[in-house]
Order: sequence, then C-alpha cells, then structure tokens
Amino acid sequence: MPVEIRKARASDVDALAAIENAVFPGDRISRRSFRTLIERETAEALVAEADGSIAGYAIVLLRAGSGVARLYSIAAAPGFGGQGVGRLLLDAAEEVAFRHERMLLRLEVREDNARAIQVYEKAGYRRIGREADYYEDGASALRYEKTLRGGVPVTTTVPFYEQTCDFTCGPCCLMMAMAHFDRAFVPDPVMEIRLWREATTVFMMSGPGGCEPFGLAVAGHESGLAAEIYVSFYGALFLQSVRSAEKRRVMELAQVDFRRRAEGYGIPVNTRAFALDDIRAAIGAGKLVLVLISGFLMFGKKVPHWVLAIGDDGDHILIHDPWVEDERQETTLDAANIPVPHAIFMAMAQFGRDGLRAAIILGKREP
Repeated sequence: MPVEIRKARASDVDALAAIENAVFPGDRISRRSFRTLIERETAEALVAEADGSIAGYAIVLLRAGSGVARLYSIAAAPGFGGQGVGRLLLDAAEEVAFRHERMLLRLEVREDNARAIQVYEKAGYRRIGREADYYEDGASALRYEKTLRGGVPVTTTVPFYEQTCDFTCGPCCLMMAMAHFDRAFVPDPVMEIRLWREATTVFMMSGPGGCEPFGLAVAGHESGLAAEIYVSFYGALFLQSVRSAEKRRVMELAQVDFRRRAEGYGIPVNTRAFALDDIRAAIGAGKLVLVLISGFLMFGKKVPHWVLAIGDDGDHILIHDPWVEDERQETTLDAANIPVPHAIFMAMAQFGRDGLRAAIILGKREP
C-alpha cells in the first residue's frame, strides 16, 4: 500500500492520540501535547498516511541555535506494523533534521525494546549512553545518535549535570568542571546551592540573583580549580535593568568583593572581549570554558545564562547546557554535548545592550 509522509495537521490529533493509546502502555503524549507540538516552531510532527488512514507518526524536536535534533517519539499504528512504516518515518525524521542543518539526530529507546534497538543500529545509530529509571514503569532508556553531516562528533568525558533551580546555571557548569578534573567529586543539589550562595551577586533582594564571572571564578578557585577571567569591560555587571537603588548598591558591593578576592587569589583577568580563538585554544589545551550567553536564541528569553564549552571539532563548539526545558519535552539529549556552529556560538555568547562578553577558563590547579 502506498504511504505518503506529510506534516501533521490539527485535524490529525484524534488519530495520533488513538495510536498513542494503542501502542504505548505508559509515558503517553496527550491530545493537548500533540496539538502543541504540531504548532510549535521548534518541533516538526510528521504522519504516514496510507489510503486515507494515519499509519504512524514521528515527532522531531529542534532546539534553536543547536546542531542537534531529537526524535521525540515515533510509532506505527496497529495493523501497520512490519510494513516498513516505521523506517519510512525514521528516514523522514532524518531528512527533517538534515534540512534544519542539524549535525546529529538523537533518540532514546527502552532498553528492553530489542526490535527497535535493532532497527536503529541497522540504520547507523550508535549508542552514547544509558539512563536508569527513565520511564514511568522504572525501565531504563538507551541513548543513541546518528551523524547526518560531517564527521563523527567529538565525544566527551565531561559529566553532565542538569540544574535543579532556575538561577543556578553558573554553579552547575562549575560543578561539571569540578567533576571532570576531580573524578571523586559528585555534583548534587546541596553543592549546587552552596556554590550559588558563594558566587551570586544578590541575597534576599526580591528573589534569587544570578552569578557573575568574578564570583564564579572565585568559587571555582576556592573549590580547587585554576581560573582565568575574560570580561569585555570593567565595572559592575548586570545592572541595566535594576531599578531599585538599594539593590544596585548591594550588587555593586558584592561585585567589588569578588574583584578584590580574585585579585588576592592571583586570578588572571583579561579586560577585553574574548575571541573564538581564545575559546578554541583553551579547549585545545585540555581546559573547559564557562561562557555567558543570552538565552534569547535558544529559549526566546532575554536572560543571562551560563553554559560550559567542552569541545571543538573545527566547525562547532560543543557545550553542556545545564538548562533542560522539561515543559518543551527536552531531556539531556537536547542539552548535553551540543554542537553549536562557531558563528552561532559567538552570536549567542554576549548579553545585554552593551554586548557583554564574559568567560572563565577552568583547569586543574596544581598543588
């Protein structure tokens, strides 16, 4: 029977929900979520149509600014199994990711789903990890990826840690670096908050504050790391939108303290905008780089955000982003070891009207 692959429409939602309920015993996508995914700019929902019936679907998630796509879900309708519908949808999902200039397509699959695993491995997917207790029933997931363009991507031994609070991206990146350079260190939420308290600019002033480069460098140094700071201009940071004079005063005093402590520790400070070559040279020397970006490109929010640059393949900077958007069905596959094209990386690695560039090069401190 001829099968047509097309974009899903709102009128397909009932059929998609019926497939979901028939195929999966748990972890189901709701009708509302199907509708949202069909409409979302950073997702593409595909259906396989045969003789007027929906024979299956595939959903691809496309995080903005990233070189990675993720196959969020794929299923063939009852009665269409074994007819090649799943493989047609998988091929179509790869075409979608390729068309959106993605380097990789990643996916998760139940560890006990031998048939699906065989299909993916035969199609060229390689296993990159395992997540215990991933599904509702406690089953583990295996993580796979396939290269769609370019060479095989750079692998990493830098552990990934997902932030548990909205405001702890910097400390989480710091913990990932600490765990990389000291294998005995295990990140956890207690240390996440401790480092935030040590590096933040604001305490008890209309909500939690963010972390600035000098505070993070000082916290990193005190945790046993070697740190070097790049900041594009001298002076108090992140004050453009602060209207409260008292809050500005507290933030400025906190930053003066961080600067004095950084000087006391002998932490090198480069008061200039870092260049791409600075980041690549640091990574090439075996170091990691905590980089300030604007969240606008990836998340549509003009907020300062810290990511950890962990690799460079010659065309992309690979990053760990501790922020995983659960509301957008993201998992660590969307946030860990993300290849970001050099030009896009430099475009996002600045914040605010002044185009602030800030980074902290981190390494293992010699005794």
